[in-house]
Amino acid sequence: MTNTIKLLAMAMLLLAGFTLQAQPGGGGRDMNPEKRAEQQTAQMTEKLSLSEAQTGKVKEINLKYANKMKEARDAADGDWSSMRETMTALRDEQDKELKTVLTEEQYTQWDRIRTEQRNNRGGRMGPGNQPDAGKAAPAEDGTGKKAKKGKKNKKSGSDSDSNN
Repeated sequence: MTNTIKLLAMAMLLLAGFTLQAQPGGGGRDMNPEKRAEQQTAQMTEKLSLSEAQTGKVKEINLKYANKMKEARDAADGDWSSMRETMTALRDEQDKELKTVLTEEQYTQWDRIRTEQRNNRGGRMGPGNQPDAGKAAPAEDGTGKKAKKGKKNKKSGSDSDSNN
C-alpha cells in the first residue's frame, strides 16, 4: 500500500513538472529593466569578448536605455505605433552610445547578432500581418530557382510544369 502511495506521489510530481515545463515563457516582457540590462550585457560580454572596462560602460548604457524603454512602454498605454517610433529613437540613441565603447568590429558583430535575433522573432507578427499573407509560395524547379509556369522548354517544346 505504501509503495502504491509513493508511486502515485512520484507520478503526480512528474506530471506537475511536465505541466510547468509546457507553460510558455514571458519572453522578457515581464522582466524589470535591471534584469533586462544585466541579461543584454551578459550576452554582449560573451558574444563580443568585452573587456572589464567595456562591460562596465555597456552595462550602464544598457540600464539607462532599459529604464527609458520601460517608461516609454508604460506611457504608450497600448498605442503600439507611437511606442514603436519612440523605441526606434531610443535604440538609435543607445547605438550611438554603444559605438563610443565598442570597437568597430565589435559593433558590426553586435549589429549582426541583433539582426539575426530580430529575424528569428519574425513569427510574432500575426498571420494577417506578414508580407503576402495567404499567398502560396511559388514552386521551385528542383534547382533552387522558381519555376516559370506556362513557358515552353526550348529543348523539348513542353511546358516546364510537366518536366517532373
